[in-house]
Amino acid sequence: MIVSPLRLGGLVLAVVLITVALFLGRRGRSRTLVILLGLTAIALFAVAVLPDLVVPIQDFFGLGDAPVGRILTVLVVAVAVGYLLTFYALAKVERTTQRVRRLIRALSAAQIEHERAGDGLGGILVCIPAYNEAEALPRVLREIPPAVAGLATHVLVIDDGSSDGTREVARAHGARVVAHPVNSGQGAALQTGYLVAERLGVDVVVTLDADGQHDPAEMARLVEPIVAGRADFVVGSRRRGSYEREEGTAGFARHAGIGVFTFLMNLLGATTISDVANGYRAIRASRLAEIVFTEDQFHNPELLLGAARAGLRIREEPVNIRRRAAGQTKKGSTLRYGLGFLRVVMRSWLR
Repeated sequence: MIVSPLRLGGLVLAVVLITVALFLGRRGRSRTLVILLGLTAIALFAVAVLPDLVVPIQDFFGLGDAPVGRILTVLVVAVAVGYLLTFYALAKVERTTQRVRRLIRALSAAQIEHERAGDGLGGILVCIPAYNEAEALPRVLREIPPAVAGLATHVLVIDDGSSDGTREVARAHGARVVAHPVNSGQGAALQTGYLVAERLGVDVVVTLDADGQHDPAEMARLVEPIVAGRADFVVGSRRRGSYEREEGTAGFARHAGIGVFTFLMNLLGATTISDVANGYRAIRASRLAEIVFTEDQFHNPELLLGAARAGLRIREEPVNIRRRAAGQTKKGSTLRYGLGFLRVVMRSWLR
C-alpha cells in the first residue's frame, strides 16, 4: 500500500499529539485538555490509516462525488473541532480572569477591613470610582453633604489603578480609600465598592462619578424613596432633569445612542427607565447580594437588568448632569462604547 505524503503527515501529527497528551498527563495538567488531545490524536491516526472511515460523513455533507471530497470532509471536521477547542480555551481564560478579578476586589476591600463595625456602620456609603481624577475629585468631595435623608454619609473612593495621585487627594479630603493595583474598569471598581458596603454594614449605597458631572446636592432625590420604603433601587435621569450635552457630533451620537439603548433595555427588562446610561443612582445595600455582577466595564445595563430580574422596586428621579469639571473623558470612541454597551446588554439578558 502506497502511503501518500498527506497521510504520512497525519500519522506523524497523531504521534506528536499523543506524546504531548502523555507528557501533560504526567505533569498533572488539565484532564480535559489531555483527553481532548488524546481523542484528536486517535481520530487523526484512524483517518490516516483507514481513510474510508470518513466516507459516511463525506456523504452526509454531499461531497461523495467531489474529486477531493475526502480531504474537504476532513478539513470541515477539523475546523469544527478547532472552533470547539477555541471556545473551550476562551471559557477557561474567562473563568481564570474572573478568579483573578475576585481576588483583586477581595484584597482591595480588605484594605479597610479594620473599620468594620460590630453592628454595622449604617447610613449611606457614597461610592466614587476614580481613575486619574486628581484634578476633578476635590470639588466632588467638598460638595458631598454630611447627611442625606436623615442618614450620615460615608465617602469611599475606589482608586482604579490611578497614576496621578488620586488616592492621595481622596485621603487628604477625608474619604476612605481602597486601591486597585491595576486599572480594572469602572464596573470592577463599583463591585469593590459593593463588597466594602457589605462589610461595613451600611443601609444605602450611592454611586457617584468622580468627574463632577453628578451634583451631590441632589443625592436626597435618590435616597429618600429608599428610606421611605417606596423603592429599592433609584436611578437618576438626565432626560427627566437636564444635562449639558457635549459639543460636536460625538455628543449628538452619544445622546442618540442612549435613546436606542434605553428602548432596548426597557424592552428586555420590562422596565420604564428613561436614562439607562446614568451612573448616578442609589440602591438598598441589603439587596445587592441578589444581583450577579461579572462585567468590569459598562456596569449600568448589568445592574439594571439584574435588579429587574431580582424583583427590586425600581424608581427613577430627575437629576441634572453637568459638564466634566476637569480632565478628559475615559470613555472610548462612540462606536466602541456603543458596541461594548450592546454586548453587555445582551450578555446580561441571556444570563
